[in-house]
Amino acid sequence: TQTPVQLDAVNLSILSGNGTLKGLYVGNPEGFKSENIFALGQIDIDVDTGSVFSDKIIINKIHIQKPEISYEKTLTSSNIKALLKNIEAFTGPAEEKPEEEAPAEDGASKQVVIKQLIIEDGTIFVGLMGVGSNVPLPRIEMNDIGEDGNKKSMAEVIDLVLTEVLKSIGPAIAGAGD
Repeated sequence: TQTPVQLDAVNLSILSGNGTLKGLYVGNPEGFKSENIFALGQIDIDVDTGSVFSDKIIINKIHIQKPEISYEKTLTSSNIKALLKNIEAFTGPAEEKPEEEAPAEDGASKQVVIKQLIIEDGTIFVGLMGVGSNVPLPRIEMNDIGEDGNKKSMAEVIDLVLTEVLKSIGPAIAGAGD
């Protein structure tokens, strides 16, 4: 992410594939006002442990509770776009590459499938040119991410999830009133 990342607590069971992350903070990219782009209260994860060393990693469920998201817009970009650009600089572009170009041993080229993703009880700070306000984030549920027949890398899955979050910002702002 090329930003500070902090995690307060981790409880993972390697045998069951279940885990909980508490207090995940991802710093805002340089040039934006808020300290964090994401502050995620608790994340519960259920991974299919048999898939971890295969070419297709299956995550049965991710449940994100009480996320605080900062969406800051400038004239030419946003903090979300800047973060995605930083991630792509590390993992490679989220666009499809011909199969012969993707090395099998590269971790970024593994297919990732998320059976169920739930994001709830969140808030969004929406800012434009340094001024903004907090609005509630609607509950988001996505199923079978990466199961559409096209191989999706972790960067592509993150892009899909962020796109869904961004799509819910407009209605959340409209529903917040003045």
